[in-house]
Amino acid sequence: MKIGTFAKMNHVTAKMLRYYDRIGLLQPSSVDEQTGYRSYDASQSAVLNWILILKNLNFSLLQIRRMLDGPVDSAEMIRQLVQKRIEFIAIQNDHIQKKIQIDQLIHTLEKEGFHMKKEIDLLEIDAESVHEIKKSMPNMDMFLEQIRDLASSFRDEDDIAVMRFDIAHFKQVNDAYGFDVGDRVIVACYQLISRHVETMLAFPVVGRAGGDEFIIFARADADQARSAARAIVAALSANDFTSSGCPLAVGGYIGGLCSREKSLSAIRKMIETSIGFLQKAREAGVNSVYIQ
Repeated sequence: MKIGTFAKMNHVTAKMLRYYDRIGLLQPSSVDEQTGYRSYDASQSAVLNWILILKNLNFSLLQIRRMLDGPVDSAEMIRQLVQKRIEFIAIQNDHIQKKIQIDQLIHTLEKEGFHMKKEIDLLEIDAESVHEIKKSMPNMDMFLEQIRDLASSFRDEDDIAVMRFDIAHFKQVNDAYGFDVGDRVIVACYQLISRHVETMLAFPVVGRAGGDEFIIFARADADQARSAARAIVAALSANDFTSSGCPLAVGGYIGGLCSREKSLSAIRKMIETSIGFLQKAREAGVNSVYIQ
């Protein structure tokens, strides 16, 4: 069929099809040597449908061409889609943080007006925003889903790390200053952990293990995991939580382990084992790290 008919049938433009032909993404079934007119088979609609789906998921045309060239490998396609899903989760979390900051700025401007010389502390977040951030933290089920897909994309020789973080004497914070302040401290710790693992470790995922504990996964060996863990507890001990309503110094403990076993059952076992290693960090004192 002619290019115009094929374009109309698939709800795209002939201009788009010509461009896809030019870059080798979707070439016509035949081209008239005399007129240069392109013709397409109805069966090519399936390929075009895949192109449109992947493009809508923010794959570049170059990525799509590489994915669709030659025999399509299902495992490779799944790996690419998993990686894209991980990117979207990271973007979503970043957007939530930015949305909260925008809400804070709007609230400040409505209350006080715009003053260029005024310094604004975006770490001072209201209770509603604290609860929104808490809801956006991956729970254990979401955490396991993310790391299962992520780990399957790693090479056999890659090390993975699982670390468990606990806020020291958190009950005292709740008892002395109330649950709202406790929630602020939890959110501040979550943000602090996320900032450090994102800059120090490859493919990090942070989830909430329950209460005041967090679970961290990354592609990392023991030395890399220890360095990140020590940086986290150092930043935690240096952080001023006064803006969260807690005048006390807040400390923590981190226990964890590394392995090259990447099956979901092996990772679940690592998560369970991290509980014991966290206890060893607790026994060593506040701001201690125990990574095996």
